[in-house]
Amino acid sequence: MDDANDYDKSAYEAPDDATLYVECVRLVEGGNIKRFENVVTKIDVIRYELIGEVSKPLLFYAIEHNDVAFVKTLLDMEIPLDRKYSIMIASADSPEGQLVQKKLTAYEYAYELQYDNLADLIQLQANLPPYEQRFFRILKLNDNRRCETFLRRLNNQKRENDFAKRGLFYAAQLGSVRLLDHFLTRWKIDINTQLEQENGYSTTALLTSIKYNQSEAAKFLLFRHADPSIKGQYDNALVTALHYQSKNGLLRLLLDKNVDLTVRHPDYRKLSLREYCVLTNRVKAKAEIDAYIIRLISNGNYQRLKWLVDNGYTFINVNITQKRTGKQLAKERYYENIVKLIDFVESTQMKAKIKMNY
Repeated sequence: MDDANDYDKSAYEAPDDATLYVECVRLVEGGNIKRFENVVTKIDVIRYELIGEVSKPLLFYAIEHNDVAFVKTLLDMEIPLDRKYSIMIASADSPEGQLVQKKLTAYEYAYELQYDNLADLIQLQANLPPYEQRFFRILKLNDNRRCETFLRRLNNQKRENDFAKRGLFYAAQLGSVRLLDHFLTRWKIDINTQLEQENGYSTTALLTSIKYNQSEAAKFLLFRHADPSIKGQYDNALVTALHYQSKNGLLRLLLDKNVDLTVRHPDYRKLSLREYCVLTNRVKAKAEIDAYIIRLISNGNYQRLKWLVDNGYTFINVNITQKRTGKQLAKERYYENIVKLIDFVESTQMKAKIKMNY
């Protein structure tokens, strides 16, 4: 009984890459392009060929059969064109036509077989810019349909998803809300997925949009529940927005989402974010931070104010006008706990000043 169950289980197990690759070879040799397109989605042919387990890549089988359709399909899949295949050819130096082994690229192989049309196709593909560069150009057109068609040519789910993930970051860089929505909705890319940059720091689509001053894209990502607390090169989204001098509307949105205001800019560890704004002459940004504190006081949000104070942010008795402070606003609204909190902060600061004088 157990043996029968084992047999049934193995019968339904997914075939491994080696089996799938052999099936791909068989389909190329048989010219069955439709079935090939179905099978090849289940195996990363490019990776499988690159790890060195294949002596004769699929492209060479297609060239052998002078199959233009298959060659075009494989070229669309971005099959590497620098792979070589060894064949025996007659030596021109030998009067007896002795065979010698020679390694040829796909272009050279097509040329050797005198399939000039295939050689031209391969040469044309070889002269194109890298795939990622062409993908970026497609995204610049801001056309979901063309983007989708371009990705689907890869004919492999994993590679398509990998490039769709990169597409999310490119869309954030370009500020395209349409493409962001496409990758998030159609491709189900995790909005908080992280990508390592060349400088070694991780980034998210939100941080990328902020870096390139794409405020509307950043707002859209926040609307889609992107996490602004994820840290990048300049800490969370708020610090990043201050660093890249984002517009006040985005700063206001980040603050209202209660992004941590107590963190420090990595280049100014001794300064609070408010002090950083003063030092770097970000007058409007400083005013936006103060306006956030005023909103907290006005709404009686004692818990958030207490959390800020407990975590080292002490600038809560802000000036509303020249003659009116946050403390007076709290008194007007009868928020006694906030008044006491401000008194506690001011008392602590006064004691610290007295201690420093001694």
